[in-house]
Amino acid sequence: MKKIVMNILFVILCVIVFVGFSCLGLVLATNHLTQTRYGYLKVDFTEDVGTTVTDLSYGEDPLQAYDLYLPADKSKENYSLVFFVHGGGFTGGDKSLIEAVRYGEYLASKGYVVASANYRLASEDNSVSVYDMYEDLMTAVGACIEKAEELGYHVTEMATTGGSAGGCLAMLVAFKEPDRLPVPIRFVFEETGPASFEPDLWDMKTDEERAYFVNSVTGKSFTAEDVGSVEYQEAIDGISVSTMITEESVPILLAYGPKDKIVNVKAKYPLLEALEERGVEHTYIEFPHSGHGLMGDPDKTSEWFSVMENYLNSYFENN
Repeated sequence: MKKIVMNILFVILCVIVFVGFSCLGLVLATNHLTQTRYGYLKVDFTEDVGTTVTDLSYGEDPLQAYDLYLPADKSKENYSLVFFVHGGGFTGGDKSLIEAVRYGEYLASKGYVVASANYRLASEDNSVSVYDMYEDLMTAVGACIEKAEELGYHVTEMATTGGSAGGCLAMLVAFKEPDRLPVPIRFVFEETGPASFEPDLWDMKTDEERAYFVNSVTGKSFTAEDVGSVEYQEAIDGISVSTMITEESVPILLAYGPKDKIVNVKAKYPLLEALEERGVEHTYIEFPHSGHGLMGDPDKTSEWFSVMENYLNSYFENN
């Protein structure tokens, strides 16, 4: 009997070791792909190139904080801000993610002021909604610009960027209430951000599912009976970028992958249609072999960064 028990424990141990090494391999592989994808942005960020100021606060919550990446050259009269918003499904992520660091250091090396901001996140223990995250980031923009001014960088214009949830929030900052921003917004570049929270685009089939989905992102308390009401629709539209596009909207560079299993691929179509209908300048790059991380198309990655450079050079006026 003892021998049988020992054999079972040995098998369990082997399974644990196998699963552990498999998970470690997956983490390392994902990290390698992320590093490779953002390899274009890697620079030797020494003191003669720029500096980083971290963990600056813009509110009372510990998550209401940001980092600044500043160019070494302080001789310019005016500077342009690139405001980076991290992803993480509205429930995770951080301003120090590898993509944030890569963008921050690279763009600062090109003479731009870069901010990477955290914001309050949704969890089972709070009622933080996408609306709250948006307000956090609007406050963060003002704080970043004020701090940059204090450090000797006079910011007169800005762009927003981010991926996934960060892409959605970057678009909201740019398109929802641009007149609230302390400096003009010139353009947006974002990857795989949800552009609509219309439940049917996320395959919600029943009114119970629709109400639950909308509540999860808006912080509201709708029931199945509320579905279709004016208040219900207004709550959806208030965080759906596709409803905010006007003829005056700024240009946008955006990328999505048709194999995305996290953000429903149908959620981008209302935005693309609105951009076309209202004649807004935009560049849509599809990564045909990629999912949410856009890691399956190296050629499209090169195209993305090339177009990003064109946007920086074309739409910023301080160049």
